[in-house]
Amino acid sequence: MQRLDAGHSRGRDEDALLHVVCALGALFFSAEHVGELESPSAALAAGRPWARRAQQLILGQLGDIAVENLMAAVLLCDYQLRMSNYGEAFMLSAITARMAQALQINLEHSTDVLCQGPASGPSASTKESRRRLMWCCYCTDSLVGSGVDQLTLIKETDIKIQLPCNERIFLLQSACITEVLEQSKFLKFLEPESLPAYPLENMGMRAYHIRYIAIRRKVLRYIKHLDTAKLPWLLDSEFAQLDAESRAWYASLPASLQFTPAAIYIRKETQQIGALVSLHYVYHQTMCDIYRIGVKTPALYKLRSAFSFPAEQTAFLTTLQTELFFHARSLASITAEALRHGPNALADSRAPTIVYDCCRVMFYYLTQIIDPSAVESKTLMSETIPLVQSNIKTLKAMQSMYPVAELLSNAAEKMLEKVGGGAGSIIPDDPYPNNDLDGAEHSAPGTPVQSAPDYVMNPLSIYRMARKKIPEKHAPEKQPVICSPAGASTGWSTLQRRSALQQASCDDSIVDPTNNTAPSPAQPFNSHGIPSQNQAAFDDLLSLFASDPSGWTWQPSDTAIGSHSESNGLPPWEPTYVDQQLDAWIGDTQQYGF
Repeated sequence: MQRLDAGHSRGRDEDALLHVVCALGALFFSAEHVGELESPSAALAAGRPWARRAQQLILGQLGDIAVENLMAAVLLCDYQLRMSNYGEAFMLSAITARMAQALQINLEHSTDVLCQGPASGPSASTKESRRRLMWCCYCTDSLVGSGVDQLTLIKETDIKIQLPCNERIFLLQSACITEVLEQSKFLKFLEPESLPAYPLENMGMRAYHIRYIAIRRKVLRYIKHLDTAKLPWLLDSEFAQLDAESRAWYASLPASLQFTPAAIYIRKETQQIGALVSLHYVYHQTMCDIYRIGVKTPALYKLRSAFSFPAEQTAFLTTLQTELFFHARSLASITAEALRHGPNALADSRAPTIVYDCCRVMFYYLTQIIDPSAVESKTLMSETIPLVQSNIKTLKAMQSMYPVAELLSNAAEKMLEKVGGGAGSIIPDDPYPNNDLDGAEHSAPGTPVQSAPDYVMNPLSIYRMARKKIPEKHAPEKQPVICSPAGASTGWSTLQRRSALQQASCDDSIVDPTNNTAPSPAQPFNSHGIPSQNQAAFDDLLSLFASDPSGWTWQPSDTAIGSHSESNGLPPWEPTYVDQQLDAWIGDTQQYGF
């Protein structure tokens, strides 16, 4: 911003970062003024030319590994996610991970974290900006990887930088020490006397969010490896540990980060309302993922090697299902509050999927887990329907920011119509019908079973959505999914359900918004699995010096400088301007007119 305000226009037309910032800015500006536009699609198209130009610049100079190019790639990946361009987002996420590794921003620049060394080194704000950039890459990789090892490119053990500081310290360009990803731990090379007495005071919302992303990673990986997990009701089980870790994180939130009226208005005033909503979204979404082990039916979640609960664990199973419903309702309540505060409160690119899945969980619990004919169930239903209606209203409001929101709002409305029509056996949007895995066939007899991430991932995950647009692909693992009668999962028996409600046919009660087979005549699907009338909306869906800048002769290997001590300190893509004594993170200043 300083550079732009100073009027330095040299290279502006070739600045990918500037173009993608304009693209995202146009998207949110248009969303705030959507009433003045012809349609939500006009808002979606507002920043498209800038994004297209940014992508051309990034891919056209892919070998130009520089921090600002990485910043542009991270933001472009975010933009493509918002536009439902999942293939582009998937590939860009790999570019961001590789650029981050090449730049080595996963390491502290030097041991001079407090910037007390020679003035020629990078400033405190420059160092902090690079830390934040690395953590952005980590969060993007976590979102795309979704707990699948083969899709994850960045490991926590390779990130040896501290967590971001709070906004006040950053804006004042001050240096400070915060904890690392592991709680109550610091960078190993710091001297004990330099450690702050109250490090949490230096950490803000970003640090808490990143820590929970790490917990979410473990939860998603656990869900995908139930075959090797301990029985969840055991005290030392992985489930118990993850549940306790997640709850401990939530209990550790300071008052300013809790979802309370006071915190909401504080964050709205400081332009952080979207970040606060996202923080609580990811918590309750992850808790739903933890407790989904209590729902074995593929109508709601597909689990590999799902647990069988013996009769003596009925109370434990009931607790799992009740907690699942509780966190889904919490998501709906947060969504209703967020809607009151405008588009910025719904800025999380995962928001449409989270809101939609929330509807599925609530409807499933009300129609499949509990006895819908009981008086208390009817009361619960009457309390929940307004939350579902609010979710649908929010999905419609998000259509000016996310093309996929129209598709999901239509699917949610269809669920609501079935419930209102008395179809108590509704199975909300089974994302795993027999032929959902992209036309894959069973492994040939006598050959090893193929295994692909498709089988255990949410159908609206980036990887699954990206694969839907690939015409040529190998067949992943596929197991037949039997469409069982409603109520045949856990909880209420089929016989009891049939006596209370008229059964709807299995085929009629399953609605997959991305299913690419067996289209109904009323709603034809194209080859990509998207309803034809929604196709248009969905488609819119260096690190070092040649010498040590601090003047020190030794740096630990956990810093960027120390890691290159045996190779003369320079990878081939980094500048060799010895006389400038500037960290390559800052880049070639002449390029930007300084």
